[in-house]
Amino acid sequence: MTKQTKALVKFDFDVAVITALDARYADIQTAEGTKNLALVMEGLSEYREIRTQIDTLHKEYKKDILIAGRSLDGDKNRLKSLIQPGESRLRDLKNVEDDRKDAIREEKATKERERVEAIQKKIVSIRDLGVMRNEHSSFIQDRLVLTRGIEISEDIYQEFIAHAIAVRRDTIIELEEALKDRLQFEKEEEDRKAESERLEAQRKEQEAAQAKIDEGNRKVREGIAKLEMDREAAEAAKEREDFERKAQEEADIEAKKKLEREACDRLEKEEAEKEEKARQEFLRPDREKLTKWVQSFNETNNPTPQLKSKKAKEILGIAKDQVEIILQDLEDKANKL
Repeated sequence: MTKQTKALVKFDFDVAVITALDARYADIQTAEGTKNLALVMEGLSEYREIRTQIDTLHKEYKKDILIAGRSLDGDKNRLKSLIQPGESRLRDLKNVEDDRKDAIREEKATKERERVEAIQKKIVSIRDLGVMRNEHSSFIQDRLVLTRGIEISEDIYQEFIAHAIAVRRDTIIELEEALKDRLQFEKEEEDRKAESERLEAQRKEQEAAQAKIDEGNRKVREGIAKLEMDREAAEAAKEREDFERKAQEEADIEAKKKLEREACDRLEKEEAEKEEKARQEFLRPDREKLTKWVQSFNETNNPTPQLKSKKAKEILGIAKDQVEIILQDLEDKANKL
């Protein structure tokens, strides 16, 4: 496409150019491989060249004629829309290839990282064999044999073989020193245990001897205690016998006194009843006379005077009440004689 095709671009642009370009690259389905990638890049270059020429024509016509420029804008967009499917398809193919290559690179990087980590774990496992926490000498000896038997080969440790050899060497040295220290410690522990057992046996012998002495002392104390208990029991029995005898004597005396008191009370009661009966018999005439005399004060023997004045009647009423009280009192006292 050249500048002389302005009229064609403006009105009747032959899209056969684009159609032919699409047809030329329609069979390309992947960008994998050097040949396919070269064809994709070539196609992108041709699409880009057409797009660039369209942009150039657009700018020239728009600069000269605004109205023609607006028309060219539509033509430009229309032409680009025709380019876009083919270009996008090829770009997608390239992106797929780029993603495939990125995935391959990532897979290689992951495998490499896993390979290095696996080797480093093996080296760490060798170093961990030297970590001791108050273990028995037999356990350390087993670790030492295991560490010495580890094979360090280039096939396994590859570029880290020197580091693996150094770690195994340092671990062996560490285990040898730990074994030496542990054997010394265990020997000292055996000596301390033997001394402790000797002292324990001595202590038990002393305790057994002391137990015999204590047993003898206990028997002596028990004999003395028994004699003392027998003496106290005899004294307690005598005291109890004296107490019971004295209590019985006091009970007999108290019973005798009680009988005497009851007889005396009975005699006094009989005497008092006789005296009361004689007194009642002696006072009976006087009581009957007083009662008869009190009863003689009645309306028949002593009629109430007929009074006229209110004052006199009040005095008479008061006098009658007082007389009745006196007569009742006399009668009560006479009955009590």
